[in-house]
Amino acid sequence: MIHKSVAVFLVVALVVTVLSVGFMFREHEALLSARAQVISGELRPLAALLKEDQAIIHELHAVPFSEPDSGILESYLTKIRRDGVAKHSDMKQRLDELAENNTAIVTLIEVDSLHAMTSGFVAGGDKFRNYASAWSERWNSVMEVFMAGGNYAASGVPFPNDFAAAVDAEIARRNTLSQATLAAGGSGSG
Repeated sequence: MIHKSVAVFLVVALVVTVLSVGFMFREHEALLSARAQVISGELRPLAALLKEDQAIIHELHAVPFSEPDSGILESYLTKIRRDGVAKHSDMKQRLDELAENNTAIVTLIEVDSLHAMTSGFVAGGDKFRNYASAWSERWNSVMEVFMAGGNYAASGVPFPNDFAAAVDAEIARRNTLSQATLAAGGSGSG
């Protein structure tokens, strides 16, 4: 009778252990999946939007958009004063894209900043938010400045070019952590 009770206890313990190991494996896989989803769902689109912003800015600093010794918005203001708003709808469209990208980037930064693993991402995200806010205020005031006959101050907030590298470093850190966790069999704390 005692041997039967011990045997039943051992079988129950074995079943509980197997179920626990299975549950831990499932949780580990869910963690890896969540990390991969953050990387592909937030960080990679963020990196792509930053590259697109840089390409738009580069385009807007070149002919036919750029005016000598003027920034992007200053050039736009000069052009619409000289030629009218309708003649520069292509430039306005690119400026609108830049504004929309900045809004999307700030949103992705806000979503991902809680999970940031590198100080460069946090600091770069703060710089980008400041840049986007200042740029948005300047862009939203173009027509007001145009109608008032005013000009922009000579300097605007520069685009934080180093943030793209910080996003790449964040992606690499998370990939490394996910790979290390996988290699360790799920024992990493992340």
